[in-house]
Amino acid sequence: MVFNGILKLMPSLSRTVNCQLSTVNCKVKQGFTLIELLVVITLFGITSSLITASYTTFEKNQRIKNAAQTLKNDLRLVQNKALAGDKGANSECSIGDTLAGWYVTFDTAQTSTYTYAMVCNIGGNESRFIPKTVTYPSGVTLNNAVPNTGIKIGGSPRNGIVTILFKPLATDVALYSNSAPPFTTPITFTGNLEIELKGGQTSNLSTVTVRTTGEVSGN
Repeated sequence: MVFNGILKLMPSLSRTVNCQLSTVNCKVKQGFTLIELLVVITLFGITSSLITASYTTFEKNQRIKNAAQTLKNDLRLVQNKALAGDKGANSECSIGDTLAGWYVTFDTAQTSTYTYAMVCNIGGNESRFIPKTVTYPSGVTLNNAVPNTGIKIGGSPRNGIVTILFKPLATDVALYSNSAPPFTTPITFTGNLEIELKGGQTSNLSTVTVRTTGEVSGN
């Protein structure tokens, strides 16, 4: 069926095929006309454009999914370090000091990065160690499109700084509006904490959820 359609678009090819299939001498001149070549080139261009557009959309969707997966992995890493009482590979929080936990900080004004670090209680003062800033892949940011924000608590948008503190030997988590220790300004944690990432278009969204129990999930 497809072959017959091509023959209809290219009469000279049809004539050539008919000549080759015929048992009678055929003196029809073989070859393609300029119009037929233009038709084929145009169809090829349209097909290439559709394939390119589909791949671009797929690549963007994969990029935001990968960013969300990386964020989930980092949240779980920080949580596991806190639960394990990890004081740093080089014992930055010494034996005589108390590990206060590990935390992750988001800032709706800094939509392209987030930071995680260890916090240690030294002589009654909280200090952070091993800070690491993670940058989202190109084209991926917190969703700060109006009226939404990239951070929601219990379904309500939360602007500014939100720090998730995972405490040692505790399954629950606490939220603060401080970007670094000491953590003196708690945020009421009712409902799920949602971190919403977006791609180049606001329709491309992916959400990572942290529950009050400390469970981390995402779509």
